[in-house]
Order: sequence, then structure tokens, then C-alpha cells
Amino acid sequence: MKRGGKERGRRIDGLLREVIGEQVARLNDPRVRGVTVVEVRASKDTAVADVFVQLRGSEAAQERALDGLEAARPVLQGAVNRELSLRNTPVLRFVHDESIDRASRIEQLLRDNPPAEPQP
Repeated sequence: MKRGGKERGRRIDGLLREVIGEQVARLNDPRVRGVTVVEVRASKDTAVADVFVQLRGSEAAQERALDGLEAARPVLQGAVNRELSLRNTPVLRFVHDESIDRASRIEQLLRDNPPAEPQP
């Protein structure tokens, strides 16, 4: 493996997250309001990038948000192409990041069911 390969990959992921996040915030599509880009993971050759997004609202609203992101894919990929000098412009794949939702559910369960006090 080349020296600094992982470091370069993380740097590219961060740059992609920044560019895509800024562009998503600028979209005029009401379906993508409230969408937050949480993380981006590009393949080593940058041919594909998984864009992890936090989605709000009902399941139907989340589906509409993903549809809106899919519709905006050419615009977002164009912005990546313009702003970053990568060998390949990655094909963006949008993935609902459910980790924050899971953490919230766990916190709620802990609040609703506090641990029992230790017995002496």
C-alpha cells in the first residue's frame, strides 16, 4: 500500500462531504429540505461514493427525500467535478444513515426504563 493512502482517502471523503453538503443545502427541491450529509465514503479509485444522509420525517417523507437526491444526482456530481480535481468523478449513491435514529431510540429506552438500583 502506498504511504499515506488511508490519509488521502479520508481527505477525499471529507472534501466530498463538504462539497455535496453545501450543494444539497442549496437545492431548491422541497423534498430535500432538512437532509444532512453525515459522511461520504469513496471507493479507492473514486469511481463510486456512498453518501450517508440523515433524513427527517415520516417514512414517506424520507422516501421523497431520497427521490429528490436521486433527481439531483447530476447536479451534485457536476459540482464535485467542478470543485475537486479527481481522476474520476464518483457516481453518488445515497444511503439513509440510521445511526442517529438508533441512538435516539436507545436513549429513549434508557430514559423510559432506568437501570435498577443495586441491592445492598
